[in-house]
Amino acid sequence: MRPMKMRAALLLLLAVCGAFATENVLHLTAENFDQAVQEHPFLVVAFHVPFCGFCKTLAPEWENAATILKDDALAAGYGIVLAAVDATVHTSIAERYSIQGFPTIKIFEGHTDPTMYEGPRDAAGIVKFLLKRAGPSSMEITGEEEAASLLKHGGVVVVYAGDGEDWWLDIAKSKRDAVLWRHTTNEEAMKALGVQAGTITMFKDFEETTVVYNGGIGASNAEEIVAFIDYHRSPVAVLLSKDNQDGMKIVFEADKKPNIFLFTNSKDKGLAEFTAGVQGVRGKMVSARFHDSEFGEAFQHFALEKYIGENSLPKVLIEDRKNDKKYLLEGDVDAASIERFISEFNEGNLEPMP
Repeated sequence: MRPMKMRAALLLLLAVCGAFATENVLHLTAENFDQAVQEHPFLVVAFHVPFCGFCKTLAPEWENAATILKDDALAAGYGIVLAAVDATVHTSIAERYSIQGFPTIKIFEGHTDPTMYEGPRDAAGIVKFLLKRAGPSSMEITGEEEAASLLKHGGVVVVYAGDGEDWWLDIAKSKRDAVLWRHTTNEEAMKALGVQAGTITMFKDFEETTVVYNGGIGASNAEEIVAFIDYHRSPVAVLLSKDNQDGMKIVFEADKKPNIFLFTNSKDKGLAEFTAGVQGVRGKMVSARFHDSEFGEAFQHFALEKYIGENSLPKVLIEDRKNDKKYLLEGDVDAASIERFISEFNEGNLEPMP
């Protein structure tokens, strides 16, 4: 084959494969997969298929992230390696890990069973997420300047004014992707944060900006502490858009709590009623809203595209992620009807959407 034709054929092959065949991404097969999991302490694997549009979009971002991480000393210390598997060729691997949608990204940490990657899909976001994910679950605040900087960080930060003991690190690890975890015994840092020794405090940039946990401290109170975190860490009826990666992460995180969605218009028709109706399940269900003019793809995904631009909005839908079922509220949308809808869902008395 002539060189030009060979190059063209190679470029075509790369395009068909979603361009994952690149220099800095480790390409895994049925033959080398298990060995790679054992060799790399923090292996992140993108399962893809050749003709998936989302896979083709992810591919250059995955390569760029792999290139950045390859030259990052911190990433090298954590052992972060990005990899890819063509699920149409190496079907046995995809079947072993029940891969159904594409691209699906799994994190193999410490040579153990994988967890789902729920982070951004752009190169900078991937790098930032993985460096945080691979690092200590809770980092120590060592002084006043660091504490002041933390308050400007934005997002949701949880601070324990005490030592980073095993019980605290275990709780932080269980929710490490949901919030930023810190601990400190430094008096100047605690003064700058306005916290008292032995307390757990959440800082956030919405609703109540500072919330103090009032329960018991220690391993025996882990469930209570996690419940506190879950209740306060996300806004009620968070607005989701294609660019809101933090919001998407809240809604589609790994623990698969039920989602309750408000499908509305840019004027937020029904928002007050929805917010009132979901207060009783805050922390147990994740509430969010979509605007038809800004995120029509979400309406299409949930088979509600016929309501885009219609006066029949708002609509309320519950997504049972664990059982892959969806339920639509029929009739008027008000606080009482939403509360009844949730109650019937919890009792198993609803008929799922086809």
